[in-house]
Amino acid sequence: MNEKFKIITSPHMGYCFGVKRAIKLLMEGVGEFGGDNIYTLGEIIHNPQAVQKIKNMGVKSAESLSDVSKGDTLVIRAHGVERDIFDAARRKRINLIDTTCPFVKRSQEYVQRLHSQGRSVIIIGHSDHPEVIGISGHAKNKPIVIKSVEEAESLSSLRKAGVITQTTFSREKSDLFIEVLKNHIPDLIVYDTICQATVRRQIATMSIASEVDIMLVVGGKKSSNTKRLHMMCLENGISSKHIEVAAEIDPGWFEGVDKIGLTTGTSTPDWVIEEVEKKLNELAASG
Repeated sequence: MNEKFKIITSPHMGYCFGVKRAIKLLMEGVGEFGGDNIYTLGEIIHNPQAVQKIKNMGVKSAESLSDVSKGDTLVIRAHGVERDIFDAARRKRINLIDTTCPFVKRSQEYVQRLHSQGRSVIIIGHSDHPEVIGISGHAKNKPIVIKSVEEAESLSSLRKAGVITQTTFSREKSDLFIEVLKNHIPDLIVYDTICQATVRRQIATMSIASEVDIMLVVGGKKSSNTKRLHMMCLENGISSKHIEVAAEIDPGWFEGVDKIGLTTGTSTPDWVIEEVEKKLNELAASG
């Protein structure tokens, strides 16, 4: 049977190391404590399907520590949280399961080190992203968060500073901002904190995108790294669709298409990917 179109999949799909670790630690906690007295502080990862599956096991979501009682178990999400939350949870005698991604944890340690050296701390990233909020809470003085060249140029009055980057931020943009900062700040320490798994995923996505007619990016609509993959395709003039689940696929997208590229964010579950691949294979076979 002739296929309507060919599907090219990225070699880097599904959960990254940090997300796999977070889910594993959560599952171990459920096995030890039972789901009824376990809370996650916000969403453990940025994928609504995975979060719903966790809720179905009885794990609850807490908006703040006031929702969690003494003796309960609190899961610290993969994005990490402010240092004060750890201290407050221990004072309240709440059990902690820390699933903070090791790469994010490293950024938190860098921030503490820079602060101890008396440096201004600069974070390249999005100020409203949970990772950045958490990292910021590990410096006693509020860090400066930038996400544009203009914001980087506005820091010309700083003499001594250190810079880290949100792990899922664009490497190209981060390098550009750092060059601007180097031109303005005489004494600048730079820590490379961009996640290499994210970089490899971006490189693979763009390599596939150059060979296909349309890219399908699968992942949570709130996921920064998933949105970045989608935007990279669009910024390079490549047709791209960002979906969370197979049900969102519109067969009309593939009219006259010979090749489809498939990639995912770092928090996209395997079962979601399998459903998307099944739907695409069914559409391809219908030709």
